[in-house]
Amino acid sequence: MHHTAAIGVIGGYGAVGSAVVRRLHRAGAHPLLVGGRDPDRAAALAAGLPAGGQVDGTAVDLTDPDSLDRFVARCRLVVNCAGPSYRVLDAVARAALRHGVDYVDAAGDDPVHNLLCADGGSARWVTSGRTAVLSAGALPGLSSLLPRALAARTPGATALDAYVGGVAPLTPAAAGDVLLARGPEHGTPGAAWQDGRTRERALAPRRGVRVDAFPAAVDAFPFLSTEAVRLARATGLEQVRWYTVFGGERLAEELAMAWALETTDTADLVTAAEEDVRRHGAWYGQEFRLWTGAADGAPAARLVLRTADSYELSGFLAAAAALRTLRGELPPGVHYAADVLEPTATTQELAADGAAELRFS
Repeated sequence: MHHTAAIGVIGGYGAVGSAVVRRLHRAGAHPLLVGGRDPDRAAALAAGLPAGGQVDGTAVDLTDPDSLDRFVARCRLVVNCAGPSYRVLDAVARAALRHGVDYVDAAGDDPVHNLLCADGGSARWVTSGRTAVLSAGALPGLSSLLPRALAARTPGATALDAYVGGVAPLTPAAAGDVLLARGPEHGTPGAAWQDGRTRERALAPRRGVRVDAFPAAVDAFPFLSTEAVRLARATGLEQVRWYTVFGGERLAEELAMAWALETTDTADLVTAAEEDVRRHGAWYGQEFRLWTGAADGAPAARLVLRTADSYELSGFLAAAAALRTLRGELPPGVHYAADVLEPTATTQELAADGAAELRFS
């Protein structure tokens, strides 16, 4: 592909996409093509960046295959920040492969990976010399990279506790992904990883927990995600207890109701998240605790992340994956970001980025 082809960011003026665009622009990755349904918003985002390097905005509609093909044909790498992921699925990735373009997805978890790898799909990416990086966001993504970085500093680690979540506004796309993040393709509620396998109904919710990653007491609900299982297998951990954290009441209540009614309408979730933010402020955290023996005393090591904006975290990781792909540092094929980005180096870059406060102890 011609070296002047663009780095395209779909959903480039959204909460995650704009964070990606700003970081790629700052890194000198040009030309940049900001795409979305509203060409005026795309152009405004491009025009508002500091001078230097070519940045253009254009319309792209993921529901229109011709529109998507026209956009991807102008690119050498596409970063997808549009959602919700359960609707986008593999559409952008397949367009990228058709045009011989590398691909980074800030979301794109197990269902997308399964679609891309079905019927020898992963081999087609390898044969074409193209790379697809999925789950390059805060969760999933950093939620697996950060504990790997902690494990690298903690020889003999055997057990992990994780607390991930907070209080944050939800974009409609993010609300859709939260709503659909259930079922065996995403994880198992109440489960823990013990002795090399998933043990169902092993953990109960924890109410009013004090965790350093969060400025107030939180409610923590056990959920062993497929990402957490991959993490356990990759690190050899014998035990993983993983908790999804809610710092407010309304979103947790509305999410439980939506699941009970089996609705796909996200409007009430967005409103509930807004109500939580008005009451509690916006904050997000991830905390990981490692033990080298029985997990019943003080942990041997701990990593605490705190930020006001989880979308900036996703923007950081998607941009980091894109830059490494552009430099040819990642192998061809279909990969989860946590499996191909080096944990320690990525964590150091995050600390320097300013998107979050990081503390090891």
